[in-house]
Amino acid sequence: MISILSHKITRMSSFKRISLIVSIFILYDIFIIKKPLNFIHDILGARYIANYFLSIIALILFVLFIDLLFKGKFFAKLLGSLLVIVPLGIQTAHYAFYNAPLSAYGIRFFFSNPLMTSQLGLENINFLKLFLFFIFSILIICLFLPKKKKLEFRRTKMVLYFVLYVPIVILCGVSWYLILDFQNALVSVYAALPETGRSLYFKKLKQDKPTISLSPTEKKLPNILWIVGESVAKNHMSLYGYTRKTTPNLDQLRDDGILFPFQNVVSIGPHTLISVPYMLVGKQNIDPFGTIYSSPSIFEYAKARNYDTAFISAQDLRWKNFDQLSGNGIADYYRSGSDFSTSVRVSKGADDMKVLDKSILPHLQEMRPPFLLIAHMDGSHYPYNIHSEKEYKKFFPENSPNGTNAYDNTIVYTDVYLKRLIDASRKKDPNIWIFYTTDHGQNVALAQDNKTSQSETVEEKTAGNLSAEQKPEGTIKPELATQKNVDENNSIFSGWASKIKQMFAEKDQNDDESAVTFNQGYNPNIIHNAFFVIPPNNFRELIKSKEHAPVAQSDIFATILQLMDIDKPAAKIDGMSLLEPIPENRLRISTGFVVTNDNVPEAEVFYPDLTSLFVDFSRNSVSVSADKSVIRLSDADQDIQNLFEERNRKIN
Repeated sequence: MISILSHKITRMSSFKRISLIVSIFILYDIFIIKKPLNFIHDILGARYIANYFLSIIALILFVLFIDLLFKGKFFAKLLGSLLVIVPLGIQTAHYAFYNAPLSAYGIRFFFSNPLMTSQLGLENINFLKLFLFFIFSILIICLFLPKKKKLEFRRTKMVLYFVLYVPIVILCGVSWYLILDFQNALVSVYAALPETGRSLYFKKLKQDKPTISLSPTEKKLPNILWIVGESVAKNHMSLYGYTRKTTPNLDQLRDDGILFPFQNVVSIGPHTLISVPYMLVGKQNIDPFGTIYSSPSIFEYAKARNYDTAFISAQDLRWKNFDQLSGNGIADYYRSGSDFSTSVRVSKGADDMKVLDKSILPHLQEMRPPFLLIAHMDGSHYPYNIHSEKEYKKFFPENSPNGTNAYDNTIVYTDVYLKRLIDASRKKDPNIWIFYTTDHGQNVALAQDNKTSQSETVEEKTAGNLSAEQKPEGTIKPELATQKNVDENNSIFSGWASKIKQMFAEKDQNDDESAVTFNQGYNPNIIHNAFFVIPPNNFRELIKSKEHAPVAQSDIFATILQLMDIDKPAAKIDGMSLLEPIPENRLRISTGFVVTNDNVPEAEVFYPDLTSLFVDFSRNSVSVSADKSVIRLSDADQDIQNLFEERNRKIN
């Protein structure tokens, strides 16, 4: 049978044979390594398609290279066989055990203890897949073996294929957009190698991180939920006085004396890649020398106190080491946007409600006390219109993706998410501490009062399809609608009529995105943060007394350390505990001059009344926001200069 197969293969043209080899690799990947139903579901995602398509290009180049290698002598054939069989065997076993591709962590784990890893693998052999892998290996080698007339420029072609193949594999391993889980299994093994190099480099950056040594504590340590929002502007929340009822659930918690919104909070920086990594280490100052890499994260402190830890994000975190800085490899349970959607990208993560239902709420119920759970939302990132599901939208029209209506609908969606998460957390533990801060805000025009009523008839239609728990506060009951509106809603043409009207209607000023500047610079709407705390009953008066204090985003970190009975952090932090007095004359910094933001040399210093100074380190100058005057940094008040003259922060 083998001789017959070999004869048929020999008679094939090179093109047919190579095409057959590539096809078999793809089929083996889909049907043997992965699950075909999962593949069919995942391939519908745009990001999955891009990843898999690029990995197929790499696979074709790899097959062409190996085919030429098999045209050599015995050792060339042996090398070609090993380059195919060994990584594919590893990937087959890894998927059978973990249902995931080999990663940089897996490679590091193997080399840290090869004997134990090998023993673990042998104890968990999937014999069916082992048999199929054996059959596949024989078939592939038979397909590579046929040798025809001597090829011209064989070595030149091998070099060409190799030179084209290597950059694609490196790209598959280190690009933030390219994910090993979304790639062909054979290619992803090799792509894991540059990813391993990236992780080892990051590990080297962290090698000076101090050891956390804590004295035993007799205190009962509390459970903690820390929610990190995305692009939420406090002036678009009815919680902070916005005329539109965008946060009815949070408003009710405030009115009941459960939730305390803080009025004077400054963000660490105007971008996610600044604020989120630095809030997790408690720093809020310039960091051009990368002290963040040697600073213990909140998860490391928590684990030193035997906390059960989890970080669950709806966003994609694989760019600029964001995953490494947000707890990957440290938190006991770590999930990010690509675990929930095959279409995640920087501007659109996984749907918040989907992440809440599939991961956050189930895992919350499984966590043992004491626990620290950080939930990182996709929130209100632009484009706004795709960050809320249609059944929750209240404000129309929403033709412009970044208009006020679209943005306010994301706040409504966030309000529902927060209510569900808060309720579940307080049901599990009535004495849980809950902290919320957005990473930064957005500069979006406020709604004009004379236009807010345009949401009414659409709300009537939506409300009829929602349960009582889903209906947003303020929704008009269907039975109160006029008969004319009911008839229109029942018409099969009403949906199309509405769309045609929108096409020709004058632009609604609440649907106009021309004035949106997104999160650029230090505009008050971007930097003055939405921030609230839900404490246990016996701490309510203390927290309430801090609502108007000059608070910084990094204060959550300091507060959590105190709740964990940690009075001496292993590394310097900038936050102040909300359980202690906050100085009335406190200065706070928002900056882009950090390594995660490519060291843009600027910072804004905020006084307690939120007036500010803009510091330009490239020009060594300070601009005063009140009178627009400019002075040299060396001529500024000593308090201002002292902010930037600490160890590893001084600017020469």
